Amino acid sequence: MPDLYLSIKDQPEEVLNAIATAMDIRASETTMQDICRAYMAPLAQPDLELVEVGCGNGATSALMLDILKPKRFIGVDPSPGLIRRAQARFDDWSGVSFQAGDAGHTGVEDASADLVIAHTVFSHLANPQAALSEAMRILRPGGVLAVFDGDYATNTVALFEGDPLQSAMQAAQRHLIHDMYIMRRLPGLMSESGFETPRMQAHGYVQTTQPDYMITVMERGVDAASRAGDCGEALAKAFVEEARRRVEQGSFYGAILFASITARKPAG
Repeated sequence: MPDLYLSIKDQPEEVLNAIATAMDIRASETTMQDICRAYMAPLAQPDLELVEVGCGNGATSALMLDILKPKRFIGVDPSPGLIRRAQARFDDWSGVSFQAGDAGHTGVEDASADLVIAHTVFSHLANPQAALSEAMRILRPGGVLAVFDGDYATNTVALFEGDPLQSAMQAAQRHLIHDMYIMRRLPGLMSESGFETPRMQAHGYVQTTQPDYMITVMERGVDAASRAGDCGEALAKAFVEEARRRVEQGSFYGAILFASITARKPAG
């Protein structure tokens, strides 16, 4: 079963609810907020015009607005259901708008943005080159593209070699992520697309005593595996039960290596 985000426009409400819940949980965590601040804060500038590609339900948009305080913010997402959620979240905000579009076709005007951010988006793209070309189009000369995503081949919940719980994480990798290795190739792709001086920063992410986000990742992964016929519903539930047992025991460990990359559109 391919990454469900590739068909996000067609996902039913129960799937969108699960995705939105995971987005809210991740954005509410102090660790993720600190990571966002670390890579976003240096991008701040006066009268910033910001476009977020793949804004989802607006959970990370709220962090961007708080950290960067842009003059104008446009959030773009291919899912009408997630756009509705984002619009409801910021219904009374001035200078904030959301619209349907995807990473390769945002609908944003040429050379109208100072900064484009794609937060956990590129790992779900079938055509990252198209997204880079679109970012180049909508950025002003000298504007910056910032990409944040997981190096998802590093995802682990294993406590020992051959730990069966790692199968739940592998199910998430297989069904929730299109390209686990995109962040390793992205600096080269950026340079090939005409961006200048791509710079990468690593962000370690570990959950132990309160692994709410990691649990949602595994839950969605094994649910997708069950619906695809990879395993039965009972086994899918057993993986989640084992993860929660480890949390109660104090033995749960989950880790992801995230990375951020910034690159600039030539000023000439």
